[in-house]
Amino acid sequence: MSKMISVVIPALNEERMIGQCLKQFEDQPGAHEIIVVDGGSRDNTVGVVNAFPEVRLIQASESGRGRQMNQGANIAKGDILLFLHADTLLPTGGLRMIEAAIGQQRVAAGSFSLCFDNQDRLLYLFSRLSRISHILFTYGDQGLFLSRVTFENIGGFAEIPLMEDVEIQQRLRKIARFVKLNQCVVTSSRRFVYYGIIRQQLLNTILVLLYHAGVSPFRLKRYYHQMSI
Repeated sequence: MSKMISVVIPALNEERMIGQCLKQFEDQPGAHEIIVVDGGSRDNTVGVVNAFPEVRLIQASESGRGRQMNQGANIAKGDILLFLHADTLLPTGGLRMIEAAIGQQRVAAGSFSLCFDNQDRLLYLFSRLSRISHILFTYGDQGLFLSRVTFENIGGFAEIPLMEDVEIQQRLRKIARFVKLNQCVVTSSRRFVYYGIIRQQLLNTILVLLYHAGVSPFRLKRYYHQMSI
């Protein structure tokens, strides 16, 4: 029997990207519902979402990706949860792939590999590294999915300002198998283009290493703002 997948999309000022993200589900086979949790957008994100009557919109009291994703999961009805960024597209048949992956023995969670909407050689290299099923090469923009039961058992996402995707993996990978699918989600390269590919990747790497070294996500958030200026 087919299982229903709840797609939870946290959003903040995503009017340019979220329409394409939502439209993709018109062609995705498989039982699913879509929940967008807006963190207080000041642009027309809410207006774009409201143009999709089948999408459930929640307006969060505060922004913060971990908090927003927890709010979406709390009202989700599906047996499987998919947490998807608003600038990311699934491969064709992606929901079926998720259902098949979660159906494997001892699989607690997983993600897709990553591709960018830009053909730059460095970004291509980063996308190849994303195929490695290791916590250092797996992040929230790759479409994290897991069973509802597992999500509830581990207490959901930590509501921290950064690294909520890494932190939840640390717990997930201890309890059961985490799978990385070879098929790619396609995500926007806009941040790399804006800040510079090498600079942005260096910043990402430094933040992750500092987190694994024990630096608080609250301090990392301050570093991120300072280093992004």
